[in-house]
Amino acid sequence: MRLKEIEVYKFQELSEKAKNKFRDSELEIGYFRCDEAINSIKKLAEHFNSELKNYSIDFLDGYRNEYLIDVPSYMEDVTEEELKSLVDSLGKYNKDTFKGLGDCVLAGVCFDEDAIDGLRIAYFNGIRDIKTLLERAFDSWYKSANADAEYQISDEGLTELCEANEYEFLSNGDLI
Repeated sequence: MRLKEIEVYKFQELSEKAKNKFRDSELEIGYFRCDEAINSIKKLAEHFNSELKNYSIDFLDGYRNEYLIDVPSYMEDVTEEELKSLVDSLGKYNKDTFKGLGDCVLAGVCFDEDAIDGLRIAYFNGIRDIKTLLERAFDSWYKSANADAEYQISDEGLTELCEANEYEFLSNGDLI
């Protein structure tokens, strides 16, 4: 038997080249909260008897996003009272900003509030078309998910991930 000694590094101790190698490997894995995020926007569409269909979401490059929000024709006949009830049932909110207070009533995650905030702000700015409301929700939701995905691959986010999981590296950025 022989014993071999190796130098072991924490993420923040790596060279930029080694950090980028690990970052690239994380990018290949993808955004790790994508299922939670997508579930929130799907649940919001369902709340309005609609459906998010034919979607392709790139959490880092939004210009590539494609999606269809299918709103059934009978939802065009929703009364003002019914629409207000649907909006109000999405949780408590600050009456000045229209931003939610953290009820997360859709899927139970923070992305719920991000989507609802966009919809609620549009609603209180006079928009009554459900498809447009859901598109505004999507925009708000995507902005938050994009920021989270960018944080995930930032030095700060990767340091947090590596410390939480006690990752150790070789000098070239390979995980041990």
